[in-house]
Amino acid sequence: MVVKTEALLKMFNIKKTILAAGITVAFMGTAFAMSGKPDSNDVKPKIEGKYASNYAEIIKANGGKYLDAKVITAILGKEAAFGRKGLEGKLDPANPYSFEVDNSIDGGDHGNAQCKVPMAFTEVHESVAKHFTNDASFVANGFGKPIAEEALVKWNISVDGDGNGLPDNSVGMTVEEGGKVYIQFCAMCHGEFGEGAKGYLALAVDESLVSSDPSDPAPMKSVGNYWPYASTLFDYIRRTMPFWSPNASYIGDKGYMGIAGYIMQSNYVPIGLDKDGEPIELADDDFYNAELLMKQNAFMKNQGNFFCDHRPVVHNERCMKNCAPAVVGDGTGNIEDYVEARKLPDGTPQYNVRQRLHEDPPGVGHEGM
Repeated sequence: MVVKTEALLKMFNIKKTILAAGITVAFMGTAFAMSGKPDSNDVKPKIEGKYASNYAEIIKANGGKYLDAKVITAILGKEAAFGRKGLEGKLDPANPYSFEVDNSIDGGDHGNAQCKVPMAFTEVHESVAKHFTNDASFVANGFGKPIAEEALVKWNISVDGDGNGLPDNSVGMTVEEGGKVYIQFCAMCHGEFGEGAKGYLALAVDESLVSSDPSDPAPMKSVGNYWPYASTLFDYIRRTMPFWSPNASYIGDKGYMGIAGYIMQSNYVPIGLDKDGEPIELADDDFYNAELLMKQNAFMKNQGNFFCDHRPVVHNERCMKNCAPAVVGDGTGNIEDYVEARKLPDGTPQYNVRQRLHEDPPGVGHEGM
C-alpha cells in the first residue's frame, strides 16, 4: 500500500509554514553545545517571539532529548516553559510542544484532542519526509497491475477531524429517515437503539468512563461517551459498514449520513446551545447533513481526554524462564496474581467476550445483564 504523505501530514495537523520553519532550522546556528549546556553568547532568535527558531538543532545537539527540562527551557524560555504560562502556551497549535489543534476542528481549546505529533518530535517529521512516495509517479515495475484511477474514486473517501472530505450539505436526510436506514442495515448487530446485539458492541450507552475505583468493572465505550469526532464517525461507518459490504452504493452518502445522525441522536449529542446555555438536541425532522455533523464536533464528551503518549516505544525481550520478577505476574514475581486479558478487574468477562468466542449463544449486554 502506498502511503499518501499529504494525508499523514494532515493527520498531524502540520501547517506548511511550520514545516518550512522546521526545514530552515537545519541551516541556523546551534544554541547548545553537545554537552547540553546553552551557549550564553549565542542569541537565539524567536519565531513570533514565542520559541527558538532553531529548536530542531537544539534537540539534535542534545541527543534528541526534546523533553529534557534544559532543552525545553532553552527553546521556550524559562517563563514560557513552566507554570501557568507554560500550560497556556501549550494550547497554542504553533508551539513546538503543543498537542492542541485549531479551533476549527474541535470548536475550542479542549486539550489534546487531535493527538497530533508535536513539532519538537523532530524524528517523526524527518521520517515522513524520508519515506515520502509520490503516488503520481509510482511504477509497478512488473509487480501486479496499477489500479485504474476510475477504480480508486469509490475509495477516495477520507474524512478527517476538521471535516475535509465530507459530502456537500445537500447530501443527507432527516434523522427519522436515518433511523429507518439504521434499522435496516445496522440494528441486527448493534440493536435498534444502539444497545448492542448478537455479540456486537453497543453504540449508545449512557455511562461515564470515569471511575475512582480501579477494581470497578470497566465501563462500556460507545459513541457518546468515547468517540472524539463526529466527522470521523461518519467516515468510519461509510468505510467499514455493513461489514459484508462497506461503502455500499445501495446506502450511499445520503444513507450513511442518515445513519450517523440517528446514532448521534441516540447518544444525545447536541447541535448547539440555546440563549440560556442549554443544549439543543437533534429532532426527528432535522435534515442531517455535514453542517449539523460539524456542529456536533464541538460537543463530543470525551474529545478533550485524548492525548498523545509520546514516550518512546520500548520492546522488552521475551522471557520464558528465569525471568525477572518485574515481568512476572503482578510485577513482584507472583505468578498466581494476574488478571486475564479477557476479564475485567472484578473477575467478570469483558463485554460479550464469550459470545465473540462462540462459547455462549448470541446475546445482549454485559455478563449477567
